[in-house]
Amino acid sequence: MSRKPAADYYDERRRSILSNETCDLDFTGKGIFEIILASPMEYGATMSSLRFQNTFRQLASWPETCCERAFYPDKDEFHWRSRYGHPAITLESGKSIKQCDLLFFTPTGEDDYIRMLEMMSISDIRLRGSERVSKWPLIIAGGTSVTANPLPLAEFMDAFIIGETEPSIGPVLDTIKSLGAQGASKKKLLRRLATLPGIYIPSVHEIPGRVSSIMRQWAGSDGMGMKSYFHSPDCLNSDITMLEISRGCPYNCKFCQPGYVSLPYRECKLEELESVIEGMDGVRTIALIGSSPRSHPDLKKIIRAAEKKGMEVVLCSNKYDDQIQDSGFHDDLTEKVMVLSPETGNDFLRRVIGKKLRNRSLLDSVDKHKDKTEKVRIYFMIGLPFECSEDRESILEFVREVRNRTDLPIEVFVNPFIPKPWTAFQWSAMANPTDLREWIEELENGFRKIKGVNAKYGDPREAHVRALLARGDHRVSGVLEEKLTGVGWNTAFKNAGINIRWVLEETDPEVTFEWGFLNMGFGHTRLAREYHASMSMNQGRFKDHEKDSDEEDD
Repeated sequence: MSRKPAADYYDERRRSILSNETCDLDFTGKGIFEIILASPMEYGATMSSLRFQNTFRQLASWPETCCERAFYPDKDEFHWRSRYGHPAITLESGKSIKQCDLLFFTPTGEDDYIRMLEMMSISDIRLRGSERVSKWPLIIAGGTSVTANPLPLAEFMDAFIIGETEPSIGPVLDTIKSLGAQGASKKKLLRRLATLPGIYIPSVHEIPGRVSSIMRQWAGSDGMGMKSYFHSPDCLNSDITMLEISRGCPYNCKFCQPGYVSLPYRECKLEELESVIEGMDGVRTIALIGSSPRSHPDLKKIIRAAEKKGMEVVLCSNKYDDQIQDSGFHDDLTEKVMVLSPETGNDFLRRVIGKKLRNRSLLDSVDKHKDKTEKVRIYFMIGLPFECSEDRESILEFVREVRNRTDLPIEVFVNPFIPKPWTAFQWSAMANPTDLREWIEELENGFRKIKGVNAKYGDPREAHVRALLARGDHRVSGVLEEKLTGVGWNTAFKNAGINIRWVLEETDPEVTFEWGFLNMGFGHTRLAREYHASMSMNQGRFKDHEKDSDEEDD
């Protein structure tokens, strides 16, 4: 029996994925301006993202535009495309991502950067913007990581959207279409785009020695309320319809980049949410999405509206920073997974890093909701600023307490802390990967002694690389290009002249970083003040210890 040619196999799979989809969007998909929305992740993970679906809706529904989607191929398909000269293609028509007027990338984090360049490389698109002679396609990127620091990709992208897409996409598309129809040069087009709020054009804004300030954009409450438009068994959450109920975060966790760059905290209006829910037919499960969904003042009414339609309701944080994925208000709300994000097991350190939760309230939540769930999932970080050995031991103590209260399976995720741009801890040192590995081994030994705990750990080396990418400047472009040749990360950074140990050292809060040209709506002064407040609070801990020691001596 002969094997099907790879080209036929992958095209058949593309068509199968497309045919499995149902879409609630009402648009013709026809227009003279062709856009490709490209994700550097595979289909299943990407289409489970409410943000990606909403960005597609904005692009596809704009007048006279035609938008298709492209996704990073799985490992086997990427190897085949790279080896035999086949480009990354769109899901809808199977055309190369090079064949469009606007190529819009949506990285979700630093891990995506190399995959973006791989998609461009196999599609015969020159990586550096300065080397792309043709003005089409223009290549734009948007998302949390590039909003906080676009410099690592600045040599490759023509433009960046700084902030949320709702205020910016319309003006960007209108400008490109208008000047494109007039036959304007790429240089003129980029200069005009540079005048728009929230648009960073590396080739225009950068002047030797300084960069113009770019103001982050965010949507008002009228522009929020994203919902799922696509449904497919190939998605990670195929049986769930998502609905955004808030954006931003009401808390002030000092390590959390999404919490800072999505400010201010905004709530979707109850009447609009009720109207959207009323229009949902045949939906069995609805996920209410927000950084902290239970903070919405009308949560009980939103849940009631969904239940009237016969829906099961799930609360879901769009960042792993919520306190628990349950409203705490509604006794009949059932969940398959109870999610806790204490970050540390020590109440004091948790306050130092800006998280005001207490162990007692978290454990009380376990007692209250353990009969309504099938699993407990707990997120921790290690290597936090001001962390000491007793703080890491407190992680084990906390999990033991959870185990004492329930026989449910417990999943524990432990990730190294990364000092991200535009957080109060951006000046902090990252823990040495060698120390992180030692601490992980200690935790592993401890968790083995706790029945029914499945612990997973972020790789310290990968976290170190992410820190270098997140905090990088223009030199990182050279690192990414080196990495594409197949060398290791250490070699790539060395060849680009970057000392990989610099992120392992604390930085003076008086220092302004390269990403300081961006205007987040708050300044480094605020962040430095919050950083100093944490330092002062932590010094109080040691004073208390000294006081206790003196009392013991007496």
